[in-house]
Amino acid sequence: MSSRNMLKKLALLVLISALVAFTLVACGESEPEVVEVTRVVVEEVAGEPEVIEVTRVVEVEGETQTITEVVTATPEPEAPAAPKPAGDLVMWGWAPQVFYDTGLVDEFTAEYPDINVEWINYGSGDTYQNLQLAMIAGEGGPDIVQIENSHLGQFVDLGGLADISANVEPYIDVMNDFKWETAEKDGKYYAMPWDSGPVVLFYRRDVLEQAGLPTDPESVSDLVATWDDYFAMCETIVAETGLDCFAQNKANNYGRLFIAMLWQQGLGFFNENGEVTVDSPEAIATLEKLGEFWEADLVSDELDWTDGWSAQMNSFDNPVATHVEAAWHGWMLKTWLASDTTGEWGVVPMPALEDGQTRSANSGGSTLAILDTSENKEAAWAFVEFMLGRERSQLLQLAAADFLPSLETTYDDPLFIEGDAFYAQQPVRKVYYEAAQVIPQANIYGSDYPLMEGHVATAVQQFATGAMTAEEALGEAAAAIRLETGMQ
Repeated sequence: MSSRNMLKKLALLVLISALVAFTLVACGESEPEVVEVTRVVVEEVAGEPEVIEVTRVVEVEGETQTITEVVTATPEPEAPAAPKPAGDLVMWGWAPQVFYDTGLVDEFTAEYPDINVEWINYGSGDTYQNLQLAMIAGEGGPDIVQIENSHLGQFVDLGGLADISANVEPYIDVMNDFKWETAEKDGKYYAMPWDSGPVVLFYRRDVLEQAGLPTDPESVSDLVATWDDYFAMCETIVAETGLDCFAQNKANNYGRLFIAMLWQQGLGFFNENGEVTVDSPEAIATLEKLGEFWEADLVSDELDWTDGWSAQMNSFDNPVATHVEAAWHGWMLKTWLASDTTGEWGVVPMPALEDGQTRSANSGGSTLAILDTSENKEAAWAFVEFMLGRERSQLLQLAAADFLPSLETTYDDPLFIEGDAFYAQQPVRKVYYEAAQVIPQANIYGSDYPLMEGHVATAVQQFATGAMTAEEALGEAAAAIRLETGMQ
């Protein structure tokens, strides 16, 4: 019996004694006794029995006596601490370098000395190829794997990822809602959100100044409040400077900007009923809106991630004025893409399709998943939770590489309002997290996303080059998707 229970029992016994005494008096018995508990003292000494002292006032034949009783009870021993998980883990991915650069792996090892983690950097393409083979074979895979949100759906559907629903349940309401969209299937969760990719607009202060436009973030945000406003600003920039407003290759376009424009409207490649919607009137109108920039010759024809594209980012002689991209692009700008242009960049929300609509979308972002074949799932979850579920870990990654946390409880940290020298001391992380919190749900990152993205990118190219109208191009893409996926 615990000391607390013994104390309760003693008090109950005393109360019963008092009631009995009262009953005796009421029945006219001789030598009535009235008992009142006036003091209960409990002392605990480590390793020693509890001492319970009870003082009673007893009235016998008109005389009052004080009686002190001492009761000892041996406390229950504390349960031994549960053993920490142990084992050797293998992790596949291309971004976990940040875990090592921040010292987080060392901190994890200090907390879990019996867990050893080996990271194999395959790069994203090789990671997915090798992962698919391992999951089909049911062997040869890692314990933990990095998977982008854009590709997560296909691996959830393939099967082979561990159900971690019970583990992630405490985090569902404190992480960006859209991050769970592809991690969940049939009420079960198969991945833990890592970083988010809210889409924003990056701009060159020096180019806007040359065009006679304001350069402070508040004013620029107003200048690009809608895509029509953005178009007007681009017209001014091109007319006044002769420079390109942004890079958007016509002949070999990835379709990323079009996809972001769909996402910010809550539109997708398919709807909640599983019906293909890339040829919907709304999608056609969105592509036509993007086409206005090509028709007016406001954009560069440089292809994303080529030398020419990178050169425009870092140039003073022939810079690109703006770039609509995810927050992770900001770290690339200041570390290698445009490292010579410190102080010349600013960040504002992306334009909305119409006044009052959402000025945010998502592009990219990753998760960590545990394979069902892992023999050390408990140890694997300990690692995932340590890196992604703890505020300190997420904030260290933010400070080191601007990995924007999906964990929203971090957003009140001073790091988010800290000025960034590369952006002329603008607190750009505040723009990122504010955008992340308003990203709508959109049916884009489904199990067939790579296939759908390919057809949509082709449609954007056909429209941009004038080979087809927006309606024709997207109609052809939708027909191909329906044929290859079996969707309606």
